[in-house]
Order: sequence, then structure tokens, then C-alpha cells
Amino acid sequence: MGVFSSQPEQPQVMTTSPVKPKVIIVGAGIFGLSTAYYLAEDGYNITIFDQHAYDSGDGYKLNPGSTAASVDENKIFRASYGDELHYQRLAYEAREIWKKWSAELGDGKELFVESGMLRVQHSTQLDALECQTLANMKAEGLRDTQYVLTNEEDVRRATKNGWAHKLLKFAIPDGKDVTFEAVLDSTAGYVYPSKACAYLADKLRKKGAEFIEGPDKGVFVSFQVEGSGPSRRITGIVTKDGNEHFADLVIMACGSATPMLVPEVSRVLEATAGSVITIHLPPREEAPQLWDKYSQEQWPVIIGHDPDPEGRTVGSRSIYSFPRTEDGLIKIGYRVTKYTNYVKLPEFSRPISVPLRPGLDDTSIPLKSIEGIKTFVSTFLPDLAALPVAVTRLCFYTDSVDNSFLIDYLPDYNDSLFICTGGSGHGAKFTPILGKHVRDVVQKKPKTDLTYRWRWRPELPLGNGLEEGPDGPRTLDKQKRASPEDLKRAGW
Repeated sequence: MGVFSSQPEQPQVMTTSPVKPKVIIVGAGIFGLSTAYYLAEDGYNITIFDQHAYDSGDGYKLNPGSTAASVDENKIFRASYGDELHYQRLAYEAREIWKKWSAELGDGKELFVESGMLRVQHSTQLDALECQTLANMKAEGLRDTQYVLTNEEDVRRATKNGWAHKLLKFAIPDGKDVTFEAVLDSTAGYVYPSKACAYLADKLRKKGAEFIEGPDKGVFVSFQVEGSGPSRRITGIVTKDGNEHFADLVIMACGSATPMLVPEVSRVLEATAGSVITIHLPPREEAPQLWDKYSQEQWPVIIGHDPDPEGRTVGSRSIYSFPRTEDGLIKIGYRVTKYTNYVKLPEFSRPISVPLRPGLDDTSIPLKSIEGIKTFVSTFLPDLAALPVAVTRLCFYTDSVDNSFLIDYLPDYNDSLFICTGGSGHGAKFTPILGKHVRDVVQKKPKTDLTYRWRWRPELPLGNGLEEGPDGPRTLDKQKRASPEDLKRAGW
């Protein structure tokens, strides 16, 4: 020391930075990648596992065998949450980063499209949920971003601000020229989840995160457990190829597969499937008017809610559609009923709902979904009714008992096992910001109003359909499924 210095040698003060834990994250979807990104940003040593070979040339490309919710062409971005102001604020926090990411990509490679969203009511009146949404928008100074169809002042503002062409009127069937009430949200639109996952994965690789993916080396089989009783800890995982992987913390972000991989959470989480169809427009040169009409510049996301038997509108009981993609595809989703798939697994004392096995199980959607979509199309998209259905898909979500996420340490493992899932069909919009709040929970920062709602909460009564169990009416084995012939018939 001091060999090259003419100054008197000074005493050396040794400083060391605390070594960040080694973290294994099982699941390379939205929850896993967002969490990994923020932990890696903070210096954690991250290894991510997934059964799908997303690190191959195909990346996060949607294919007919995939039931993962994170792998999808598009997902709705909205901040309309009724009285759940915490999710409204989180959505707008995410929105700013979505816009930043799109700007970073440049060359028109958007991750977030501000097409607007038309929230169509089930009657001529605004329901209680919509009134509460508008009240919260007003409280946050955002009421001027919302346009009510029958509000003359809102229509004038929509015209002035260039949104009037998306403030659409739709006749109520057999309603004698009466139209549905609707609200256009100019801050809403849609995001590209598959592209966002690929974007985050690239960022993570540049930060030094390791990806282990594929049908053998990336498949979680079991935990490695050290000790027993109060001293029990998870020290890593074993994958299908027999390899052992060690870590200080294991985060399970496995979406709809989480309940079957972590039995303790199967009481409060459930795999459920929404139904999705895709309609392919005729070639642009054959139907230029349709390509123009359903472009993101001319057409909004449309979401229509079905009331429950008591006449209330339930946020998850909906049918929705998107503007066309660059390839002329229009996606329509049906979540009036989210189906369950109960099976009896050896490790469980009772049947649980699990996602379908890609490429092995029947992924045809129930006829009930087709009939609901048919009604939606005839009402809101009638010029698409004669076009054939190009693709159908069952998209598996992870429902929680109260629709809030489950993001917390699992008790009895001495802070070595962490759960990060429970998207309930509304997690994708939070991709850019979710991991920031997950990191706060991992680091045991004081609970906020938001993260308190994500806590481990087995004390809550079963709800959101989880109380039905395998004898409920939504199980896939009770549904008549649509055949290819059903989808080829004129008007379906």
C-alpha cells in the first residue's frame, strides 16, 4: 500500500457493503419479472425459472397451447375501480412508466396504446360502481378525462378534445330506439403483455439475472427444506432434471399454477379460466372500411358488464373487445363466467382447480361463452358477426378470495418462502410498477394501505367463487364445449 504515493501512508479503513440475498423466482410472467426487475435494481442476485422456453427464439409468442395469462396479444389498461382508490392510484402510477417504456423503445414500438375505453352500462343509467368510479376520478382531479354519453357538457368537451368519435351510441336490443349509457375513459386503452415481458426479460439479463427455462431444467418439482418445526426453512428448489438450486429466498410467482405448487395457498387462491376468441378481418384490400373503423385511432376498447341475479354490476362479470391489431385480429374476451378445472392431486386431501396442461387438455371454450360473445358482437360489433372465429383460447387467471393480490411471506418458513400472485384477471396493467411495491414487502417495509391488502390473509371467508368448490356450476367438465364446426357456422 502507498508504493506509488509520496504522501505519508494513511491507515486503511475497510468498508463492506452488505451482500444482497440470492433469490430464486419461479415464474417468468408479469408478477415474476416485475418483481425480479426491482430486486435486481437493488442489487439482489436473481435466478428465474419457468417451464416455458421463453429464452428461445420464439420468446413470449402466444401459441394455442399456452394458458398463461401473461402471454397474450393485449390486455386492458384501465384505472376504473369503483371505490378501490388504491388500485386507481396504482394504475396511474403504472401508466406513467408504460409511457416511458414506449418512449424508450422508440420507432413506434408501443407497449401501451391510449385508445380510450368505453365502459358500456347494462341500462340507460349509470350503475353504482360507475358512479363511485366517477366520484373517485373527481376526487383525484381526473373527472375531465371521463366523458359520460348523456352529459351534454361532457359531449362538448369530447368534441373539443378530439374524443367524440369514440363516444359511441349502441341501441339496447328491443329497447325501442333507447341506447345504453356509457362512459369514455380517455386515459385507458391497452397494453402488450407479451412484448412487455420480453422487454423486462431483456432488461434483467443486462442486469445480470439468470434465466433457467424449459420443459425439464425450468420446471419446479419441489422445495428443498432444512430443519423442521419452528426452525424450518426453504433453502432452494429441485427442478425436473434433478438439479438442486440453492437460494436465501424463494419467490413463487407461478400464476394459476401456484395453488397446486404451494398447497398452503390453495384455500385462498384458485385457477379460473376466461374465454377468448379472435376474429380475423378480411385482407385490407378487400375490406378497407373495416380496417379503418376498428383501428386504434378510430375505435376504443369496449367493455360491457352483465348484472348479477340481484341486478348489481360486478366488475369481473364482463365481455370486452379490442381495436384490431396490425395483423387485422380483433380479440374478444368473456369473463361473465370464469371456469374452474378441478382435479384430485396426490398431495391434496381435496380436489383443487388447476390450469390445463398445454398441448394435452381440451382447450375448446364452452358454448355458453360463445353464446355470450355472439350477443355482444351482434350488439356492439355487428359487422363482424358473419366473420369466422380464427382462434379460441382458455386464459387461466389466479383468483383470490377478495380479488386483491397475495404478496407476502408464507408463515412457518422463517422468511424463506414468498408468494407473489393472485392477479384475478387485472394484474397485467400494473406490470411496470408492481415489483416496486413487492420489493417493499420483501424488505419488510411498513405496510401501506395497498400492501396491507396483499397480506397473507387465510382468515377471510371464502368468496369470489372459491366457496363453490368442485360441485359448483362453473367446472369445465359440466360445460358443453364448442367444436370447430360450431365456430364455422354463419353468425357462429
